[in-house]
Amino acid sequence: LLGVVLGVPMAYLTGRIRPGEPTLVEALGLVLVCGGIALWLEVSFLLSAMVMGCVVANLARHHTRPFHAIEEIDWPFLVVFFLLSGASLQPDALAAAGGIGAAYVLLRVLGRFVGAHLGGRVSGAPEHVRRWMGAALLPQAGVALGMALIAADRFPEHANALLSIAIGSTVLFELLGPIATRYALRRVGEAGADEA
Repeated sequence: LLGVVLGVPMAYLTGRIRPGEPTLVEALGLVLVCGGIALWLEVSFLLSAMVMGCVVANLARHHTRPFHAIEEIDWPFLVVFFLLSGASLQPDALAAAGGIGAAYVLLRVLGRFVGAHLGGRVSGAPEHVRRWMGAALLPQAGVALGMALIAADRFPEHANALLSIAIGSTVLFELLGPIATRYALRRVGEAGADEA
């Protein structure tokens, strides 16, 4: 609800000032306002910001510039985020959660393939696209880690296992996911060319 309440006016107000630093201040300011209000209301700042971004991306048809402006400054935040996440990884906790971690990885892969196939069928995607869409969805990055950090804060007794599984699986999927995505896109392109 918070993401929608902030996202609707943001969608219509953003992108109406000149390019450059004001655009960055506008975008970062609204993200910080969302995070601050979420903390004040004791709701998930991550989900609030995700919903706000989704609303803006779908309603702000008059521009795309602020999204591209943010892309130029997001890398320092990502480096710090992944650095802090990696620093909290405890190898012994990862080993202890081995069975649960393996189940998470297998169920995530299964969910991607089944969900992508069903979604492709509902949307009327060609069979060769449905077959490879799941592989293209395998990479995993910041959102999973962010959710794990929130869950670890909410349930400190399970923090070690949650963070270890999330960080370990993110490393695995970030190593193998792009390879699978590239292979899937190549296969879909080849199949599409054959059908054409």
